[in-house]
Amino acid sequence: MGYNKKQAAITCSSNEDDNNGSTIGMPPNILMKVSWSKHLKFLSNEDRAALFTNIFHYYAGEVLVEMSPVAEMFFATATEFFEFNIEKYEEKVITNRENGKKNVGKTKETQNNPVGFSETQNNLKEKERVKEKEKSKDNIKETNNASAMQYKEKFREIVDIDFRTITDMDFKYFCYDVIELVEKLGWARFDVIIFGTALKDLAGVLTDYNLIELEAAAAKTKRSYNFYIDKLIK
Repeated sequence: MGYNKKQAAITCSSNEDDNNGSTIGMPPNILMKVSWSKHLKFLSNEDRAALFTNIFHYYAGEVLVEMSPVAEMFFATATEFFEFNIEKYEEKVITNRENGKKNVGKTKETQNNPVGFSETQNNLKEKERVKEKEKSKDNIKETNNASAMQYKEKFREIVDIDFRTITDMDFKYFCYDVIELVEKLGWARFDVIIFGTALKDLAGVLTDYNLIELEAAAAKTKRSYNFYIDKLIK
């Protein structure tokens, strides 16, 4: 089928230790995109059953069941997102463990500061809030330039497009990503992400929105929207 070796490698790497003898394991939750539901109409009930089974087998490290070519194509797209989720989970676990080690013993009470360093933490949080407000102002300015305004209007047309008129699957996938991003972010945040945020800052901004799972779709859309929109919207 073509996925066993790749899937086994991912499962193995995700269960390795973090160089400290502590196993990381797989993510406790399986994340899936809402936009995938639009692809289900291309699958038979048997395809859907095999796909659903293999999603769990993929995470559990079990042998995948046979799938039709159409289901395999769907599954290949899904595994790209699963790999991204697994990598992010590993990074988060390792970072949290490192931060936990650094913070051990730092909370010390003194006569002058009986609550330890909580006052310093509050000051830092306030500075971060101010910094975030300034960043938002800069992002809004970026979204108002002429080129951005032109594409902002065209993006609004994408969500209402008739998918029956689109024959190329790559173009359909682009539209699916746009719709998912708009559904999760809303138009205001979508504009900030697409027009006012650098690729290197995407993860940070989406983390602030508690939507880090959208990073892959947002990055892909940012890189290619000029090409797809110019072809789709005249």
